[in-house]
Amino acid sequence: MRSLSILACLCACACAANRSNVPIGSTLDAPLPPEPPPKAAPPPPVPDDVVARAAQTFHGRRSADGSTLEARQLLDELSHFDVICLGEAHDAARDHYAELMVVQGLQRRAEISGRALGVGLEMFQTPANPALQNYGNGRLTDAGLRKKTKYDERWGFPFAYYQPVLAFARENGLPLYGLNATRDLTHAVSERGLAGLNKQERAQLPDLDLDDAVHRQTFEHLMEGHPRGPGMNLDNFYAAQVVWDETMASNAARWVDAHAPTRQLLVLAGNAHCRQEAIPSRIMRRVRERVANVRLGASQPSDAEGYAYTLVFDER
Repeated sequence: MRSLSILACLCACACAANRSNVPIGSTLDAPLPPEPPPKAAPPPPVPDDVVARAAQTFHGRRSADGSTLEARQLLDELSHFDVICLGEAHDAARDHYAELMVVQGLQRRAEISGRALGVGLEMFQTPANPALQNYGNGRLTDAGLRKKTKYDERWGFPFAYYQPVLAFARENGLPLYGLNATRDLTHAVSERGLAGLNKQERAQLPDLDLDDAVHRQTFEHLMEGHPRGPGMNLDNFYAAQVVWDETMASNAARWVDAHAPTRQLLVLAGNAHCRQEAIPSRIMRRVRERVANVRLGASQPSDAEGYAYTLVFDER
C-alpha cells in the first residue's frame, strides 16, 4: 500500500484512492506517479526498535517571534495548552521519536500540575475506541490491538512507529482516543459528495465549515501535482478532506470538554491536519480552549507556515 506514494493512499486509515487514484485526507506531501508503478518487492520490515534508533536531540522554534527554545523550554510552553496537535510525517522515524519525547515530557509536567493527559490518534478510527480502552487496561496485547482495529489494513504504516507511544500511554494510565472518521464515510463523500449521502451516512457528519479560504487554498496547492481522472470531482474530494479534519476536531473537542477542567489532549496527526486552519481552528470553533500546534522535524522556514511552533532536530 505504501508504494502508492501519497502516504499509503489516504494515510491508510481512511486512505484508499478512489477511481481516479487521488487520495483523500492524506498529508499530500508526495505526488502520485502519473502511471501506476511497476510491482516491486515489498520493502524490508521496519525493525521493532526503529524509534529508539532514531533518537536525536532537538530544539524548538516559536513562530510568533522566531525565538529558539531548548527542548525543555518547548515542553514547558506546551504544558500550558489544553490541546497540542503534533504534525508528523507518517514514515519519518525521527518524528515518532519526537512524539515519544513530547508525550513523556508532558506526562511529567501533568503529574506535577495535576492535569490528566490523553492521547488522540489520527491512526485509529472512532470505532476502534473500545479496543484502545482494552489495550490501555492491559486486556489487549499489541497483536490484539492490531487485529481488533484492523490496524494494518486501515492505517498500514508500520506499527513499530507508534508502539512506543502506545506502550508508554498504557504503562502510565494515559487514555488513548481514536479520532478519525470511518473509511466508509470519507469514501462515500469523495465518491458521491455530501448531497449524495444517505440518511445513515449524514448522521455521522460533524458540523462542517466548508468556507475556510485558507484551508481550501492549502488543499488545492497540495493537490497541484496530482493527476485528475475524468470522473474526479475536486469539490467532493475537498469535502472529504473537511469531513476528515472536522471529525478529528470534533472528537478532540468532545474529549477535552468531557474531562474539564484539569485535562490536556495531545493529538498525533499528519502535518497537513495539524496546520492551524485544519484541526486546531476547528477545535477552537467548538470549545474555548488554548490550542497549540507543532510541526515535527522542520527542516526549512516554510515548514513553520500554519504552525505556532516547529520542532527542529539538531545536526549530528
